[in-house]
Amino acid sequence: MAAGALWLGVVGWRALARAGEVSQTLAAAPGRMVAPALVVVVVAVFVAERRWPAVRRPWSANAHLVDLGYLLLFAAVVAPLVTLLETGFGVEVRRHARFLLLGRLAIVPRSAVVVAIVVGIDAMNWAAHVANHLSRSLWRFHALHHSQEDMSVFTTFRTHPLSHVSYLAALLPVLVLGSSGAVPAAALIAYGCLVTLPHANLCWTYGALGRAVVSPAYHRLHHAAAPLDGRGTVNFGFVLVCWDRLAGLAALPTAGPAVPTGIAERPVPLEQGVGRSRVGVVMVRQLAQPFGVHAAMDRRS
Repeated sequence: MAAGALWLGVVGWRALARAGEVSQTLAAAPGRMVAPALVVVVVAVFVAERRWPAVRRPWSANAHLVDLGYLLLFAAVVAPLVTLLETGFGVEVRRHARFLLLGRLAIVPRSAVVVAIVVGIDAMNWAAHVANHLSRSLWRFHALHHSQEDMSVFTTFRTHPLSHVSYLAALLPVLVLGSSGAVPAAALIAYGCLVTLPHANLCWTYGALGRAVVSPAYHRLHHAAAPLDGRGTVNFGFVLVCWDRLAGLAALPTAGPAVPTGIAERPVPLEQGVGRSRVGVVMVRQLAQPFGVHAAMDRRS
C-alpha cells in the first residue's frame, strides 16, 4: 500500500507540475475535502450528541480529542495526499484503461448522470470497505478506525492516511462518466456530509428512511465490539443500505441500549485510560502499529 501510494503520488505530482498547478491544487485541497458546509454539519451534530447521546460521554473525553486530532491531520496532511493520489490514479486509468471511459451520453439528462456517478461512488466505497475487512493487509490500517470505543461524529476522520489508497476505486464512476458532465461540488459536499453523520453518537434510526439510508444507529452495529450473529461484521454501507441488503449483510437496529464499540482485546493502542499529556504519543503509536512485522490486529479481520 505504501509503495502504491508513493507511485500514484509521484504520478500525480508530475501531472500537476506539468500543468503548473502543484501549489494551488494542494493549497485548495483542505478546503475542497473539508468544506465549510461539512464543518458546520460536524459541529451541529457534535452539539446534538450533547443533547441526545446514544452513550453519554464528557465533551472533553480523550476519544474526542484524538479524533479531532485526526480531523486536523486529515485537513493538513491527508487532503493534499489524497489529491495527489486521485490525480495519479486518474492519469494511470487514462493511460492504461482508457477503454473504461465512456464518451458523452448525449441522450441521457445530466441530472441522471450525476445521480449515477454518486450512486456509483457509494457502491465502490462499499466494495472497498468490505475489502478492508477481508484483507489482512488492508485491515491492519482500517483497524484504527474500528478501535474507537467512544464514537462521535469526529470518528469519521479516525482513519490511517494510507487507508485512503484502498478507496481510490470510488473515482472510477467519475472517470467513466466524466465526459457527460462534472458532478457539482454541492452534490459531493452533500455526499460527504451524509458519510459523516453515521458515526455520530446518536440513537437516530431515521425511521422508514433508515431502511434505505445509513443512520447512526445502523452504522453503530458495524462498529460493534462483538459480532451480532453468525455473519460476523455487518452494515458496511456508507450512505445507501441497498448494497448490504443485496449482499445479505444488513442488520437493522432495534430498540434497546447502544451496543459497545471497538475491537475485542484492544489490539490497537487506545487513548482511554491514559493521561491527557499522553494523547499525542498514543496517536503516533496508532499510526505506526500497522508497519510492525507481527501487528496485534492480525488476529482479527
